[in-house]
Amino acid sequence: MTRLALEGIKVVELATMVAGPYCSKMLADMGADVIKVESPKGDPARQVGPFPKSGPHPERSALFLYNNTSKRGVTLNLDVAEGFDALKRLIKWADVLIDGLPFQRLKNLELDWEAISLLNPSIVYTSITPYGLTGPRAGVKGDELTLIHAGSLGNLLPTRVENIDRAPIKTGGYFVGYHGGLTAAVATLAAVLGQRTTGQGRAVDISLYEVILAMQRVSIAGNRYQRSNWSRVPDRPPAMGRMETKDGYVVIGTPEDHHFIAFRELMGNPEWIAGKDWESLAYRTHHMMDVKNELEGWMRQQNKHDIHHRAAKMGIAVGPINTAPEVLADEQYAARGYFTDVDHPEVGKHRYAGWPYQMSATPAQVNRPAPLLGQHNQEVFCNELGYSAEEFKQLQLAGAI
Repeated sequence: MTRLALEGIKVVELATMVAGPYCSKMLADMGADVIKVESPKGDPARQVGPFPKSGPHPERSALFLYNNTSKRGVTLNLDVAEGFDALKRLIKWADVLIDGLPFQRLKNLELDWEAISLLNPSIVYTSITPYGLTGPRAGVKGDELTLIHAGSLGNLLPTRVENIDRAPIKTGGYFVGYHGGLTAAVATLAAVLGQRTTGQGRAVDISLYEVILAMQRVSIAGNRYQRSNWSRVPDRPPAMGRMETKDGYVVIGTPEDHHFIAFRELMGNPEWIAGKDWESLAYRTHHMMDVKNELEGWMRQQNKHDIHHRAAKMGIAVGPINTAPEVLADEQYAARGYFTDVDHPEVGKHRYAGWPYQMSATPAQVNRPAPLLGQHNQEVFCNELGYSAEEFKQLQLAGAI
């Protein structure tokens, strides 16, 4: 049997929605023993759709099912003394603690890094918050919308349509959550490597704001030094971005001069974009919108997959924007074995997205579906933490689980 990369590493997850759960999913699917701690009401993600086979149902949220594979799940009421004591036992048991709760939650419980390290000096404590644990914005609330704009990603999104102001918009889905969770997973693994070498614990402070800022460093520099403000154009940056075709959309980029020259050749070297000036990124940055109508008109005569393959063969950065059925049928994903089937007791077997990496010697895998609410309470508290049958019953009577 293939050994998974993180077998033997014990993780406690105190997190909701996307960033923290996705972080620990990355670890769980690589073999770590992850125990997800939920309140008795459950992770709010359980109430977020879509819901296979039904309307809203706490055991059928696709968002929750995907982000919590390979984990065991318990419930704890941290406002009850018995529940708080059980959490401290879990911290002593664990190698890693993933904390994605609101900024003040553990602090109000007097469980900051100092207290956690006293309970378990060798633990890796990963905190995931909107703005980090220190600095002038520590403790400020943030969500997908506010963090996208605070981190400048909103600069790439259209804020005007036909010169009419509208409310700020965000990227689709959970862009901040997934990128923040992946960043947290990589940083946590780095800390675990140090832990294995020195035996000492370490605090990892993930600011989702900084994650987005780091991703947007190029556009920030463009705003500052090229004085470009992409939020003031109808729909895309100077390198073109999303463009409509006859039967859908593609994302096409010509950031380097040789990319643009190749794209111009692909279009048949039209007169409206001829001349040496266009071969300079500095010129294109301020003049692409001058030929907006011509570009869009030519692109709308193309078929999505045809222009994708033709442009790609010329070394142009391009990709189709696929519909959900097209994604599932994509030959590239199939060749890489990207999707994986997971059978869950409430929703049955469905195809799940795979992993953003492949490791031949220790491939990731889903070793169990997402847990039902409180599914492993007795198993974890009695087998892992040593509660007797009577003590477990007292946890139930006290409303701790």
